[in-house]
Amino acid sequence: MEVATGVRKLGSRYTNFYLIEEQGKLTLLDAGLPGYWKQLVAELEHMGRHLQDVDAILITHHHPDHVGVAERVRLAASAGVHAHVADAPFISGERRSRPPNFLGQLWRPFVFRYLLHSVIAGAARHAPVASLKTFADGEVLDVPGRPRVIHVPGHTTGQCALLLESRRVLFSADALVTYDLLSGKPGPAVAPDFVNVDCQQALESLSAIEHIDASIMLPGHGDPWRAEVREAVRLARQRASLTRAAFRSPMPFS
Repeated sequence: MEVATGVRKLGSRYTNFYLIEEQGKLTLLDAGLPGYWKQLVAELEHMGRHLQDVDAILITHHHPDHVGVAERVRLAASAGVHAHVADAPFISGERRSRPPNFLGQLWRPFVFRYLLHSVIAGAARHAPVASLKTFADGEVLDVPGRPRVIHVPGHTTGQCALLLESRRVLFSADALVTYDLLSGKPGPAVAPDFVNVDCQQALESLSAIEHIDASIMLPGHGDPWRAEVREAVRLARQRASLTRAAFRSPMPFS
C-alpha cells in the first residue's frame, strides 16, 4: 500500500516495515518478521520490481520484528544493511539482548495475540546479519530516499528515526507508535516500559522529533499519522503520564 509518494507500507496489523522508491532503486526500511518474506516478494512483483532492485536495508533498532528478513534480502539482492552503531552488535549476532517479559503481560488479550502472531511469523528464528554498515545521529545516508538519521534511544540504545526531508516523511520507528502496545487502542504512544531499555530516556527522546516538519509520520506499529508530529508527541506524553499515574494509584482500574 502506497502511503506517501514513493513509500509503501508492508507488514501486518501488529508490525510495519516500508519500501522507499527513488529512480528505480529501493530502500527497505526495517525488515519485519521472517514470515513476512512472501508478502515482500509479492509487493515487489506488484510494483514491477525485483529483489535485486533493493539497494539498501535500514534497521531502526535490533528487535526481531524489525530485523526479520534483513539477512535473506541482503543475500538475495547484494544490498547493504545499515544500523546505528549501538545496535549493530545485536543485529550481527555478536551480542544477545534479554527478551522482554512478555509472559508477565499475557493476561492482556492484545499482548497475547501480538505474541502469538510474532511466534507464528518466526520471531524466534533470528538470522544474524553477516555484513553490516553503521550510521550515526545526523547522517544523511547515501541510499534511495537519502534519509537523515535521528537518534531516539530508550526503546533500544541505538534506536533511530529516519526523515525523508524532501518528501516530509518521518519514520518514527518504535520511538512513537500509533497504538498502545498493551491494549491495542489507537492513538500516539511510546512503547510500554517492559520493552524499553530506559523508559525515561524513551520519553526524553521524543524531543528529538517533536518539532520536525513532516506531512506524515510512519511508525513501527500502528497506522500512519497525518497530523502534526508535535501533536502526536503531546498525546503520547499525555498517555504515558496517565498510565504511570494509574499504576501508582492504590485504587483499582475502573
